[in-house]
Amino acid sequence: MIRTRFSLVLLLTLGAAWWFSGCNLAPQEETPTAPKADTIRQINVFLETSASMNGYLRGSTEFKDIVSELVTKAAQIEPVRRPLALYTIDKDLKPYSGGVSAFVESLATTPLATGKSSELHRIFEQVGAKARNGEVAILISDCVLSFPDAEIRKNPEINRTDASSVLKNAINQQFAQLRKDTISASVYAFESAFNGTYYDYQNKKQVLNGEQRPFYVWAIGKQRVLTLFNQQLQERLNAKPEHRLDFGAGQTVTDYNLFFTLNREGETWEADKPAINNLKKVKPDAPAEFALGVDLSGLPAYAQTEEFLTKNLAVSAGNARVKLVKVEERDDVKDAEKLKANESRMLSESSHVLTFRVSQLFDAQTPVTITLPVRYDTWYVDQSTMDDRTPENRQGKTFALQHLMNGVREAYETGAGSFLKLSVTLNQ
Repeated sequence: MIRTRFSLVLLLTLGAAWWFSGCNLAPQEETPTAPKADTIRQINVFLETSASMNGYLRGSTEFKDIVSELVTKAAQIEPVRRPLALYTIDKDLKPYSGGVSAFVESLATTPLATGKSSELHRIFEQVGAKARNGEVAILISDCVLSFPDAEIRKNPEINRTDASSVLKNAINQQFAQLRKDTISASVYAFESAFNGTYYDYQNKKQVLNGEQRPFYVWAIGKQRVLTLFNQQLQERLNAKPEHRLDFGAGQTVTDYNLFFTLNREGETWEADKPAINNLKKVKPDAPAEFALGVDLSGLPAYAQTEEFLTKNLAVSAGNARVKLVKVEERDDVKDAEKLKANESRMLSESSHVLTFRVSQLFDAQTPVTITLPVRYDTWYVDQSTMDDRTPENRQGKTFALQHLMNGVREAYETGAGSFLKLSVTLNQ
C-alpha cells in the first residue's frame, strides 16, 4: 500500500513537472531577432549624353569597355529586388527601355551623345532623386563644369571666372541636401582614349584623335547600401579606377577589441576593457605596449592605409606619454595562428590592429582619446585645369574639376566629424 501511494505521488509529480514545462508558464528570455540585412532595392545607371561625351564612344576606346563591364556586372549584384534601370541624361533624363544587352550594344553602334552642353548641378539633382529608399544611382560623365551654351556665347570667359563661385556653390547645394538626407557618394576616376570633337571652356571645337581623357563614375546612395554596392562591384570589376574618393563615411567608429597578448610589451599590466590596469612600473626604459583591434572596413579606402592612419591618427593622453607605434592590417599580423580562441576571434572581427606605447604615466588614472579626423584625399587637384585649350594644359586633366570636387567635399566635411574615436583608461 505504501509503495502504491509512493508511485502515485511520483507519477503526479512527474506529470505536473511535464505539464508546467510543456505549457512554458515560467518567463523565458526572448531570442534576439537578427537585424535585417541591408539590401539594394534598385540600381539606376545614368549615362551623360551631352555632345562632349561623343569622343568616348567613337572608335576603340577604354570608355566603352569599362562602361560595358560596369553595366553588365552591376546587373549581377545581389540581392537586388528590381532589374537594372538605365537612363541617358543631358538636360533631362530619358529612360532607356532596351535592357542591359541592348544598351551595351548601343555603346558601339548608336550615336548616344548628341545633347547640348549639360549643367552638372542639375544632373546631380535628378540623379540624387534616384538614390533614396535603398536605391543606388550611378552617373557616368566627363564631369566638366560648364554654364549653358547661351551664357558662354554672351561671355566666353564665364566658365573660367565663375566656376569657383557660381558653379561650385550650385554643386555644394545639391550635395548638402544629399548629406542632410544621409546619402553618401563615391567617385571613381578612369581614363580613356577620346576620338572626336572636344569642347573647351569657351565652347570652341578641337578634334582629338586618341588623346587620353579622364572620365568619372559616381555612385550615390544611403551609406550602408552604398557600402554594400561598392564592395560587390569591386569584387566583380576587372577594370580598376585610377583614383577613388568616398564622401560621407557614415557613423564614427567607436568600438574596439583590447588584446591581452597580441603585440604586448610589459609584464604586469592587465586588460579590462575599456581600462588597462596595473601600470605602476611603466617608465621610459620599461614601457608598456598594448594593441587595439578596430574594424575600419567602412571607411574610404585611402583612410584605411597605413600611411593615412600613421599620419592622421591623434592621441590625447593628458599628462601621460602615449603614442601610436604600429599600424597593421589584419592579414599582416605575425603569428596570428598562435593566438588563443578569444583573441583569434577578436582579430577576425578587426580589419586593423593599432599598437600604442605608454612610456610615462604620472596620474593614478588617465583617460586617453584616440581620434581620426575626417579628411578627404585631394588627388583631384592635380587632375584639374582652368585652361583646357591646349594639349599641354589639358593632358589627363578635367576643366574645373577642383571646384566640382571642393563643392562636394565642403558639403560633407563639416569640420566636426571623425572617422574614428576611441576611449581607453590607463590606471596605475
